[in-house]
Amino acid sequence: MRQPGQIAYVVLLASTTLGTLSSTLIISPINMIAEDLGVSARQIVFAVSAFTLAMVMFAPLAGWLSERLGARTFLISSLALMVLAGLGAALSPNLWVLVAMRALQGVACSAIPPAVQQTLGAFWTGQRARVMAAWASAIGVGQALGPPLGGFVADLTGWRGVFVTHAMLSALLATLLYLKVPAAPRGRPPMHVSGMLTLVIGVGGMVAALTWAGQGGAAAVAGALGGAGAGALFLHARLARRSPRALVEPRLLIEARYLRSTAAATTVMACLGVMMVATPLRLGQEYAMSPSQIGLVTLALAASMALSAPLSPRAGERITARRVLHLGLAGLLIGPITMALVLSAAPGQSEAVAGTVLLLIFIGAAIGAVQAIAGLGVMRSEASGHGSALGIHNMMRFSGLAMGYAWVALTYPSGHLVLVYGGPAVLAGSTLALVMAGPPPPPMPGDEVRLA
Repeated sequence: MRQPGQIAYVVLLASTTLGTLSSTLIISPINMIAEDLGVSARQIVFAVSAFTLAMVMFAPLAGWLSERLGARTFLISSLALMVLAGLGAALSPNLWVLVAMRALQGVACSAIPPAVQQTLGAFWTGQRARVMAAWASAIGVGQALGPPLGGFVADLTGWRGVFVTHAMLSALLATLLYLKVPAAPRGRPPMHVSGMLTLVIGVGGMVAALTWAGQGGAAAVAGALGGAGAGALFLHARLARRSPRALVEPRLLIEARYLRSTAAATTVMACLGVMMVATPLRLGQEYAMSPSQIGLVTLALAASMALSAPLSPRAGERITARRVLHLGLAGLLIGPITMALVLSAAPGQSEAVAGTVLLLIFIGAAIGAVQAIAGLGVMRSEASGHGSALGIHNMMRFSGLAMGYAWVALTYPSGHLVLVYGGPAVLAGSTLALVMAGPPPPPMPGDEVRLA
């Protein structure tokens, strides 16, 4: 098996950055798109959440396909689909075509995390702490580049040029993956069709219910979607316990390291979703800031994420990774509430922007720390050797992002920023209580960072 070089490592991390760009490029020009298509702030959030909802529903199958078809082949094919969806989004005549193209982009993007994680895990097995820190940092780089790049391109060429730019980057990376990244070993995971369907319907139904409620849809429809999702998840749990062909052994999903890491990753993405949508909406509507100006402000959040992620494992060597996780979640409890108070009470634009930038740096550091430690925890769990388990982990991460978007759509029209930003704070506090409960997981052979 051909061993990858440094260029392959960079290309894989760049693919992770591109996946994040897929979501964040639309953030800065969000008000411009809404005005051009003649839709409200609540409706335009649907173009953001449709992307994430599609990722949620396709993530388990993406994890399975990545292992079955080979991570490299599946990733290149998905990037080709990303090119087509990006060009379709650029040509969208109305909101609903844009929503459909964004959903197709989400389907393509769902391949990136499991394919990259599987390839990194296969070729850099002995350096997982450093590799997963770099992976988390690559996510932060995507967050950092997305808003200013999207704002700059939108101001220069209009919002449609944002999607053309993304399509070109996708095509470039697909070519580099084909030329520079060797194929990782493929597996032959069984396909438990009923298990896959109940899982997708279950989680998809729950997230769709939140998204529908956020769009101001009928409560009966939201209730029906949520009820169908809950029923499907209950059935999935029963099938998984009884079937020898279960996608993943249930015991692997409730193992402490995997469960806590997945809960923390979900919470981080929910907080990120609220920050990356509510803050640009507030700055654009309250202070008439342009897309490029908004992009520069939100750069503080993502740059802080990118810088803190590689430092977190090093901090974990001194105070244990578990304590780093606790501190990060505590920061996500405090930061959003403070953000609501600053944006509500600031006497003018300069004070609001200065306070927002400082808080985004603080929140970004907390997100980067939690994301890096959660990623390391999952890759050090017994479940990490199963593509479907990684797919479920990423499905929950994407669900958190969709929850954040839905929460903004639901609460932002009320005008109460404490309610908007209080949601992620409550979630962070609940997750902090979960990860602090019980003893630390036992160390595993090859642990490079103490997880106690």
